[in-house]
Amino acid sequence: MFEPLVIGGKVEAYKKNTSLKEDIRPREQFLSQIMDIKDESIVCTMPVDKGKLIVLEVGMELEVCFYSGKNVYNADCVISSRGKEGNIFTMELKLITPLKKFQRREYYRLECTLEADVTIIDEDESAHFKKTGSLPDVLSMPSEKGIITDISGGGLRLIMNKQYEKDTVVAVKFSIAIGGRKRDMYLPARIILSFRKINDESVFDNRLQFINIKSEDTEDIVKYVFEQQRFMRQKERGM
Repeated sequence: MFEPLVIGGKVEAYKKNTSLKEDIRPREQFLSQIMDIKDESIVCTMPVDKGKLIVLEVGMELEVCFYSGKNVYNADCVISSRGKEGNIFTMELKLITPLKKFQRREYYRLECTLEADVTIIDEDESAHFKKTGSLPDVLSMPSEKGIITDISGGGLRLIMNKQYEKDTVVAVKFSIAIGGRKRDMYLPARIILSFRKINDESVFDNRLQFINIKSEDTEDIVKYVFEQQRFMRQKERGM
């Protein structure tokens, strides 16, 4: 079950089921490390932030990313017990969902400024998408304007004047430049987090995860990210 994972591997975790409130803040990230791999559970170090131990409760459900070599594995987990090995506090994780492999490069995030149109997908359009694997050319709901502030092969971050319910499915339209050519993107995504910005109550920070997008779309976004990173490095060197 845990064959891809390695002792000493990096672990990133987020608390599941964050309630959506007017003053919601970004989910806290917990950084950990795999200490032991058992038949039905994974023992990890209890998170530490700036030298301070963060004690997570037994029964807490987490969304977890396990890093192993060049790959990343994602799963929902529950803390089944806590312990201590020597001077190290530990937590034991049991999987709620199976491990799912992601390509590590999908996690490279590029800070950017891209205009986007966002449209909620209704039930009929969602059914069409599930049946055909593609979005309808015309959607019934009005679109909202937003600015993409970072992007990766797995999702993006949008600054908008609108807040969405968690798990809302939307269509996102934006354009990127790859190899000197313009590439128009029209992709389905799920809202995983939406909260009011602290310094501007009229603006909302929305985190989106792409869902069931075509491999060529992922590849083009990754190419765009790498090209922009290379361009910025060359600019810094004065090339």
